[in-house]
Amino acid sequence: MTDTSTRPATAPTTWPYASSLRTAAELLLGLSFLATVAFGGFAALAGERSVVAQVAAVVFLVTLTCVLVSWFRGVEADDR
Repeated sequence: MTDTSTRPATAPTTWPYASSLRTAAELLLGLSFLATVAFGGFAALAGERSVVAQVAAVVFLVTLTCVLVSWFRGVEADDR
């Protein structure tokens, strides 16, 4: 048997590119997606157009682009 009482089960995970700005962008990405779906669904049920859903969709697309660029830059930096 192996004694595991003195060592952790897994190694601690470190996030080398995690900054507060990147975390905020990822949170904004999720919140804007939820707002787009919620207000868009409500507008579809009401049979109207929702300006809030359109603005949230634009915010979602912009933050999605920024987050994807950030992720790919991080992967590219790891390859070097």
